Amino acid sequence: MDKKGFTLVELLVVIMIIGVLISLQIPNLNIMRERARQTAVKSNLHYCQVVIETYHLEQGHYAEDFYEDGYGSYFPGGVFEVKLGKFPINPYTGKELTPEDFEEEDYDNKEDCFDKREDGPNDVWGYDPGTIRYGMWYPPGSQYPSNYGLIGFNIAGESIRSYNPEHDEVIIFVLHN
Repeated sequence: MDKKGFTLVELLVVIMIIGVLISLQIPNLNIMRERARQTAVKSNLHYCQVVIETYHLEQGHYAEDFYEDGYGSYFPGGVFEVKLGKFPINPYTGKELTPEDFEEEDYDNKEDCFDKREDGPNDVWGYDPGTIRYGMWYPPGSQYPSNYGLIGFNIAGESIRSYNPEHDEVIIFVLHN
């Protein structure tokens, strides 16, 4: 009698091979998920940059404080000096960023804004994933700041950087001067 079909051993071998292939792909999925979140943080940084530049166009100067001076009201849904607008969503927590999520820092000198070294003063560790740090720089003799900095953070609390191979530099800030 001729029976056609697979033996139990053959089926187990095939299932084991499929399991090994799937287990090899799981780390890649985690890497892709982290890259997507970092891209979302970079998008949030650009979103904040647009708000800062819009404020500058309308008010004629950059605000020292991200919220008390009115940046927050320039986000969609905000009315100037009445309520804060709708902020970006933190890709790590899924919650809308609040004024408390933005870490404010003041920079004492120009080098603090422009130093792009990997271990420089702008290479900050220890912030919560997805948050944004905001900072200002006042040139000597000016009553208004002329530069601002924005940094986003990845899952490890490290500043998210872009690498520019043409100039061999690490770019941390979105700067305007």
